[in-house]
Amino acid sequence: MANAKNTVILDENGFPEGFLQHIKDMQTIKVSMADTGILLITLNRPEKLNAFDEHMIREIRSVIWKANFDDNIRVVMLTGAGRAFCAGRDISGLDYENNLETPGYRAYVRANHEMFDDFENLEKPIIAVVNGICAGGGVEMAVASDFRIVAEGAKFLLPENQLGVIPASGACSRMIQMIGIGRLKEMVMAALPVTADEAYRIGLATRVFPQDKLMEGALDFARHLRGLAPQAMGMGKQIINMCQNVDTETGRMLERLGQSILIKTQDNKEGMSAFLEKRKPNFKNK
Repeated sequence: MANAKNTVILDENGFPEGFLQHIKDMQTIKVSMADTGILLITLNRPEKLNAFDEHMIREIRSVIWKANFDDNIRVVMLTGAGRAFCAGRDISGLDYENNLETPGYRAYVRANHEMFDDFENLEKPIIAVVNGICAGGGVEMAVASDFRIVAEGAKFLLPENQLGVIPASGACSRMIQMIGIGRLKEMVMAALPVTADEAYRIGLATRVFPQDKLMEGALDFARHLRGLAPQAMGMGKQIINMCQNVDTETGRMLERLGQSILIKTQDNKEGMSAFLEKRKPNFKNK
């Protein structure tokens, strides 16, 4: 069907034209449109608690890559099939990993880091819908997302210490400012779990819902994001991420640079007009 306002072409499944062809052969994830403009990625290895392997990494990255260039995708949601969100990296591959030479091992694990970097670099909001077990690399996947909507019974756990290693794909570096050094040491060094309510209290979870209301709550939040100015959200995301690693003066310079671009957009003019006219804005990502 065609949308007269912006000539968006959707297929019979609700996907932007051409998107389904790209994702139809996925084996470790399911991809669907949760609503207009809201892409839902479901990790689909429930027998492995949705632990990711090289195949899943490639499939997730390919969908995120495609979403970068599709203006009809405004929000991305990520969840897990079955009783887990994601149990982390599939440790059945550890024998192979552990026998690599050190430079080869670093190259091998870099794929994890690049997938999570893709989440941060996508100039669209990503919501991790944490429906159950969230452990190891699953925690790192969730914190690389912009928001974490969590089921009441879900728990976050970094158990790597029990294997004699550390979580080394972003937990230490991304979470230290998110939840603080003390809480992070409890999770990394003591391998203590964090409940959904505690995750909300310390800033790890964005919202918490009963299990049967989780997807409804996450969709409501996604629809709210869908109605906001896409370029402003993307710019805000990038500048916030960069400001974690720069001094405050550099941060303010980045804010000025970002604003100097946004102030010239059609969406800024539309937002100002809508505010003055007391109506809902119709943002077009222009």
